[in-house]
Amino acid sequence: MRILILGGTSFFGRETAIRLCKAGNEVTVFSRRAPVDGLPLDIRQTRGDRTVEIDLSRMALEPWDAIIDNICYTAEDAQKAIRVFNGRTGLYVYTSSASVYSVLEGSSSPFREKQTELLQLKPQLKEKYAYGLGKYAAEREFLKAFLEKRFPAVIMRPPVVIGPNDHTLRAYSYWLRLADGGPLFLPGFAFSNRFIFSKDLARAIETLVSAQAPQGQAYNFGDSQTMTLDDFAKLSARILHREADILYPDYAWLKTNGFNFEASPFSMGGDFVLDITKAEKELDWTSTPAAAWLEETINWYLLSYTGPAPKNYAGRKLEFELAKKWIMKL
Repeated sequence: MRILILGGTSFFGRETAIRLCKAGNEVTVFSRRAPVDGLPLDIRQTRGDRTVEIDLSRMALEPWDAIIDNICYTAEDAQKAIRVFNGRTGLYVYTSSASVYSVLEGSSSPFREKQTELLQLKPQLKEKYAYGLGKYAAEREFLKAFLEKRFPAVIMRPPVVIGPNDHTLRAYSYWLRLADGGPLFLPGFAFSNRFIFSKDLARAIETLVSAQAPQGQAYNFGDSQTMTLDDFAKLSARILHREADILYPDYAWLKTNGFNFEASPFSMGGDFVLDITKAEKELDWTSTPAAAWLEETINWYLLSYTGPAPKNYAGRKLEFELAKKWIMKL
């Protein structure tokens, strides 16, 4: 198959490009970063800006069996893709996000795909919802184009993605703290979540492409098992061979005492679990066991990562002081 990936030079987009290439597909990646090192020479790299329609138009000079769009964040960018690629691809996989459920009034965990069809947007959404709102708006455009123009869109909604080469360093934030042996604050420790391994997300995308998934549909993907933040921290500690010094102050105490909540980027105010039943039944989806992909990712950060620490680690000294204050309170 001839496959175009919008994105594809970093993190799970890179994993997807490599996986599809190894499967014998003719893969092209399109990114502002291209060309980059580390991709097989068989993968063609083209530089361009996803937000510039004329750049996208260059990629529509030839037809594609499938296009994978990892870098569309607004309705306007979705409209550009629809204008440019309508009639030029057999399938268009849009990588959306579980964040779309956070902008819906009355949505509840476990989040099912139908909720985006049945529920309205929350009124007066704050700036922190901009990402989810943009993804939701883009989804609407692709689904509208499917209904009106038979644009061959299929939507996938992954949760938080964890794996090697993650530029956000969110998971690494916890592993650094466990490795230094100091205290780890876990607000929202008992709430359930569903993560996904970056290589599993690449495999999910390949599944949608190879199976020619039904168009006009949305699919949640994620780990087969849910996990609390406490589970995540303790399993990570075992892999690191560390004793986890976990502290559980309530949210109000942490806020009053100046805790930087960015130090725990996976904390939530409630359960946030995707229902992946549809993908399991229709696409035979299963994930890599969490212990296996956590160990692989942690080892990559310990042995291969050479970049800076997460920005939230700069306040580590204050966390030690806060821990003493909490222990004295107890």
